[in-house]
Amino acid sequence: MEKVEPLIEEINNITNNEYKFMLKSATLDEAADFCIVEIFYKDGIILEKNIKDKVENRILELVPSSFTYKIVFVKNFISEERILSDVKNIMENEYASISHSIESVKRDEMTFNIELFIDVLSFEYAENKRINNIIESKLKSLYEDYTFVVSYKKEVVYKIDEKKELINSYKEEEVDASQFRKIDIYDLQVLVNDEITGTASYIVDKNSPEENVTICGKVKAKKIIVIKRKPKVKETEENENNETDENTNDESEEIKEQVECLKEEIEKESEELNEPKYERKLYKWALEDITGQIGCVFMSNKENQTKLEGLNEGDIIAVHGKVENDKFSGDLTFKVHDISYCKIPEDTKEYIIYRKEKPFYEFVEPEPVVMYEQNSLMNFLDERVIPKYLKDKTFVCYDLETTGLHFERGDRMVEIGAVKIVNGKITEKFRSYVNPDGKKIDPKASETTGIYDEDVADALMDYQVLQDFYKFTRDAVIIGYNNINFDNVFLFGQAKKCRWNFDNETEDVFKLAQKYVSGVKNYKLGTIASSLGVLLENAHSAIYDAMATAEIFIKIAENIE
Repeated sequence: MEKVEPLIEEINNITNNEYKFMLKSATLDEAADFCIVEIFYKDGIILEKNIKDKVENRILELVPSSFTYKIVFVKNFISEERILSDVKNIMENEYASISHSIESVKRDEMTFNIELFIDVLSFEYAENKRINNIIESKLKSLYEDYTFVVSYKKEVVYKIDEKKELINSYKEEEVDASQFRKIDIYDLQVLVNDEITGTASYIVDKNSPEENVTICGKVKAKKIIVIKRKPKVKETEENENNETDENTNDESEEIKEQVECLKEEIEKESEELNEPKYERKLYKWALEDITGQIGCVFMSNKENQTKLEGLNEGDIIAVHGKVENDKFSGDLTFKVHDISYCKIPEDTKEYIIYRKEKPFYEFVEPEPVVMYEQNSLMNFLDERVIPKYLKDKTFVCYDLETTGLHFERGDRMVEIGAVKIVNGKITEKFRSYVNPDGKKIDPKASETTGIYDEDVADALMDYQVLQDFYKFTRDAVIIGYNNINFDNVFLFGQAKKCRWNFDNETEDVFKLAQKYVSGVKNYKLGTIASSLGVLLENAHSAIYDAMATAEIFIKIAENIE
């Protein structure tokens, strides 16, 4: 081998490296005094006989004459150009959504070194997928005699006008979870009308008009509206006794309109059945399961009216009927036909197939932190040892502004602001208004935050903002100020509805301040910021509160063992 390799180099020089000869292997059988030498030559070129003879003769001049030799020329020698083409094909077929460029393919004997540039927006995704290992493995399967080393760097590869194409090329794998998003119901006891069979759907999934639907849950906020019509008498007498005896005096105008409409239905039904007018009761209640709640309505008749008297708040029931838009409010309402008492397994949990992180920011792109105060802080950090608590870790510090204080009552986020801390340095910021999807901002909240309904009317929807915030927080510890009791409730709650699973480790800087900051009159954000020399500008603005909290966290980290 040692004699053959210099010979190969000599032959390449003589032939102006046209054939790119390379020693593949030399197998020696000493017992049989026999040796096989395999030599690669460039693919796509004809190796003429006189060249073969020249190579063979030159080899035989250098090896012991006592051995028998067989020289084998192997075509399909892989060139740098061939590997470049293969890598392009792999990236296009397997990772079309990752914007990249191939910087170089260099051969060093039997090793190919391949360097890629991955766009900054796709870099974390590429690292998590370990695409270098995958490319190396695929190349190795094609050319088992070679070694491949793939590396990549973070660069700005794609231009803004290419972003749409990048997004369009990405295909999100959608899984039909409808067959799994069901609730088992058992021990059914018919209360009204027909027996209910099968499983119940999640209430949250019934978001449009639909026939033949079964749902289940707990009865809440039950109401009874009594409608009484007497047979017609003389017009003057009717005017004198124009009473309906409905319990609607305290109801809204909307309810009164509904009652009038129902009166007409009762009269029509009675005329069709040739029966006298009779009293009917409209039953209304909210039905709540593990995913949400919906308003239910049931118009009783003489046969089932007594049975409905036994339906109480807190009862667990299954109902069958249809989902329709209320004629007056436009909200979705469940028009009930069948009712049964039932039982639901105690360990019932919502089945969710969460979405996967996308390899790019689609709606909100993080920005580098360039504020002077932050640069000063970074310079200070560079001059000392990074606190152990922060070393080699990533944190995302965030803050929310909301329509009100109660997520469970329908309040929603209207602004999100966050900064990323990497190895003790604030590196990026993320900020966006969020459309609360019709929920009005409480005037008191607007006074505090300066955010009004018109400010968020055209903002991104929560599912759009949360998609990119989910990417921003990958592999990070999520922190905030009193986030455990407030911000996390909104973030995780709205994210769950959008199928984003923020399963990050979380910490509360408020609790850390209580433990490590002493001598203060209270633990409000402004008080702690002042005590630690942190500037809090524009308080109750999500991004500024997040920035101040991040600085507080970095300072507190110095005291954490």
